[in-house]
Amino acid sequence: MEEIYFLNDGTYELDSGAYFGIVPKVLWSKYISDNNNKIRITTNIPFLRVNDKNILVDAGIGNNFSDRFRRIFVPEKNNDIADSLENDYHIKGVDNIILSHMHFDHNGHIFSGNKLFRNSQIIMQEKELKAFRHPNDFTRGSYIPGKIHGKIKTIDGSRKITGNITAINTGGHTEGHMVIFFEINSKKYMYGGDLFPSSFHLKPYYITAIDSYPIETLKMKKKLLKKAINENISIIFNHDNKNIMGKVYGSAEKPEIEFGNP
Repeated sequence: MEEIYFLNDGTYELDSGAYFGIVPKVLWSKYISDNNNKIRITTNIPFLRVNDKNILVDAGIGNNFSDRFRRIFVPEKNNDIADSLENDYHIKGVDNIILSHMHFDHNGHIFSGNKLFRNSQIIMQEKELKAFRHPNDFTRGSYIPGKIHGKIKTIDGSRKITGNITAINTGGHTEGHMVIFFEINSKKYMYGGDLFPSSFHLKPYYITAIDSYPIETLKMKKKLLKKAINENISIIFNHDNKNIMGKVYGSAEKPEIEFGNP
């Protein structure tokens, strides 16, 4: 049995300059409106059922918010992946959580202590775990400390995780950032993490200001776009409010996209 579903873990506000980087406002404001130079972005989480295992790709924003966090990011929890998993899919636990990276909007539920995640195997890059535990002045705002519930499994470099699921260490956004490739019912997908946070960021040089290594991001995005085009792979966008996924065509330098359903 192979199944894919898309869950949502709520929304939060982010500074528009952080999200769009060097892209001029005159370009992105045609498609995305902001309020007081902030935009509200979502958290789309793939839920996979593969070989009788329940697998999450990233863990949303969670629900452990300090007062300071609430003031800065104004989270809204109209949806929660724990509620969806328990009430809509009736599962008793998540076997694997594959983290693209450890920024607060991707790892939230590994800190929740919810029974669904207490025994999960949490898979991430070794250098990403190190960056989380020892943030620097640039990364400290994105890595929020907390007690991890679950069993951590670190990997070094690109690895096959299980079945048709492969994690590729891309670097760029963070040193340990990964994109996740998987195949469900003969259809190919790529979860782009924060190299492709939204469909607007499809162009190689549309890079967030939060990226630690933007030149690496640029190079890797071109490689991934070529692969997606040549192999008919659908890209999943974690933070896109309107379009969760789409297939890319054209060229890596000038990509176009056709939106679709799983």
